Amino acid sequence: MTTIRKLFWHRLINGWKYQYSVWKTVVDWIVALYIVIPFSAIFIDTYLGWWRQVPVELNYIPINGFLVIFLVFVWAGTLQVFLEDADQIFLFQRKTWVKGLIKYSLVYYMIYNLLVSLLFSIVWAPFLLLHYGFTTHMFILLTTIIFLLKALIGILKQLLEFRFQSWKLGLSKTIFLFLTGVFLRQTVSLLLNRSMLLSLTFLILITALICLIYQRMFISGTLLEDISMRQASKLKFNNVLLKYAGTYTKKTTTIRTSPWLFQNSNIIFKQRNPENSLVEICLKSTLRHSTNIKFYFQVVGAYVLMLTAYPPVWKRFLWGVSIPFLIAMVKPFWLESLNNPFVSMFPLRPEIKLSAAIRSLFLMALPGEIILALIVLLQTRQWLYALILFPLGFFLSKFVAKKLAMFS
Repeated sequence: MTTIRKLFWHRLINGWKYQYSVWKTVVDWIVALYIVIPFSAIFIDTYLGWWRQVPVELNYIPINGFLVIFLVFVWAGTLQVFLEDADQIFLFQRKTWVKGLIKYSLVYYMIYNLLVSLLFSIVWAPFLLLHYGFTTHMFILLTTIIFLLKALIGILKQLLEFRFQSWKLGLSKTIFLFLTGVFLRQTVSLLLNRSMLLSLTFLILITALICLIYQRMFISGTLLEDISMRQASKLKFNNVLLKYAGTYTKKTTTIRTSPWLFQNSNIIFKQRNPENSLVEICLKSTLRHSTNIKFYFQVVGAYVLMLTAYPPVWKRFLWGVSIPFLIAMVKPFWLESLNNPFVSMFPLRPEIKLSAAIRSLFLMALPGEIILALIVLLQTRQWLYALILFPLGFFLSKFVAKKLAMFS
């Protein structure tokens, strides 16, 4: 008879094989030969160059600019319990097996986070050690803090998903994301000042992590949620690839009986023609799903954090960079709506598709661009730049949308 350990290793190895098969379909020998290997060689050469001479551009980037990258890193990912749909009947009758699988999953999660945190810190080591004046001792302490904080956040996010649903879950995650950013900033400040309070920070992190691990170990009645989260995590990368390939994927049904926006299905454009219809389908199919809206504003919120961390001389440049970034982000939504089975039933001329794609990309990226432009103006307090910023952003957004739409 199999044991808990054998079942865990079986699930873990199968998960590795599945992810390898996904990567194998994406990175074939042609992609590996002409893209992956050359870019890997370029990165290694650039990284070694960082150790020889730090880029002079870092003189304009404060340490808070890197803290935004650290915050995104520690907030990414969550704990996975290696369960499958086929385990339900068997494990419902064996509660101790569920606890055992959770225990092994927690051990694997901690080891995985440790290795990933080490790799992440090594990538940024030249900047921290050579430019920002970190000693080796400070660098090790920062790596340990990142590891503890990432492990803590991953378990906390899963407990929040057990406790809250819908908008309450999004609000709770947003609050904890803000608190994590404040905590990380204060911790790095204590580290740079070599404050004695740093030991208290480690005590708080370790105590909180132990409490969350204990709570996760002994929480009951979460088998179905664990299985659902595991399946969603496995398919997350596949869904991203399908979106960028323009493949239509059927949305999962939720308990909500009506969407947040366009509940009554009123028309958006009074003039009815194929182009307006395509744009309307794209906007409605995107905005009727709360996951798309939350993802959109999460990305915009992360970019706002990055803007606040950089000095004024960089803010307008970063806002200009955000325009092609946002348009590229919303392009999968257009491709997905274009390949909807209903839309595919109608023959559409290429020029109509191109014109509708340009308008759809422009309109979907516009709210984020306006928010980021207002953040730049509020932080720089140079209001006359609005006379240049908004018209320039309008024409740049139209230009980028046209260029990206030509490749859809």
